[in-house]
Amino acid sequence: MKTTLGIRFDTLALTAMFSLALAGAATAQTALETLEAAAKAEGSVLVYTSVQDADMEAKVAAFEAVYPEIRVDYIRLPSSQVFTRFVGESDAGVTQADLLATGSSALYQSRPELFIPIGAENLPSLTEVPAIIEPLNDRYQVFVNDVQLVTYNTDTVSDADLAEHLASWEDLADPRWAGRIALVDPRNSANQVSFLLNMQRLYGDEWFTRFMANTPEIVGTASAASQQVAAGAYDILVPTVPSQSGALRAQGAPIGLYTPAGLNHVTAAGVAVTAGASHPNAALLFANWLLTPAAQALQCTFGGIPNIETTAAECEKLLPAEYDLARDVIPEAEANHVFGLVGLQP
Repeated sequence: MKTTLGIRFDTLALTAMFSLALAGAATAQTALETLEAAAKAEGSVLVYTSVQDADMEAKVAAFEAVYPEIRVDYIRLPSSQVFTRFVGESDAGVTQADLLATGSSALYQSRPELFIPIGAENLPSLTEVPAIIEPLNDRYQVFVNDVQLVTYNTDTVSDADLAEHLASWEDLADPRWAGRIALVDPRNSANQVSFLLNMQRLYGDEWFTRFMANTPEIVGTASAASQQVAAGAYDILVPTVPSQSGALRAQGAPIGLYTPAGLNHVTAAGVAVTAGASHPNAALLFANWLLTPAAQALQCTFGGIPNIETTAAECEKLLPAEYDLARDVIPEAEANHVFGLVGLQP
């Protein structure tokens, strides 16, 4: 009798759980349909983004294929410039952007009042597949991750060079790279500052003396500097992520990607809906779409690492077992100190 009752209760419990799952799926589907109808009525969305053009154009095309009733326009700048432009407009009482999608989440943390809360309550995708890296507040969501690496010229840097002179991140100070290395200006992104702070943590201030003896050239953006790497102006460029050279590599440029040992520095890109958005539902729908398996698979084709569990064939690269997550909000004193270590003024 006990066995029979146990089986019965287990069956009832499983039936109840299955019914709840179905109810949850139905609720998410209803929420999505409601959001889609409202977004289609608005008809457009304006995104301020730091996402690379080729990547963003692919995202826009894929989204508009699913939702042809909604036109997506975007303005692309480095994260720090996106934030400066948006804050200037907002403080002046003019909100043009509906959505921000940036490699840094610094503004979403430092000025949360400029954005609306977003989560499972208004992004139905999150009720189906939860995020891997959680946001630090409710004003943004992480939509893609990257591990920072070295971009190098495959014509001037051999596999033997990498093995002998760049086995670890510490080897950026190896004299082999003297006069042949470019460093992305850390003043343009908190991610770059965070990378240098991790180098300081691992190797100390003294390492920077040896690194600066290689006379690294400070460059504005990794995407523009990748072209110079391809042209032979530099052997290596740091720190970078795959999408910044993706278009060049697709064209057959002599560019390789390499991750030395010692540090897995992960950047987590954030998406946020502006508090004064003219098209808030279209913005929410685009943010929701970014978190779907289809959008995550598309991002993987540009070298990104998904922020949801997925078995998509495109997503062979996943987050490493151990990593240091980039800090997006960094005290001014820490940032200024690391700027000084690489010969920069704040």
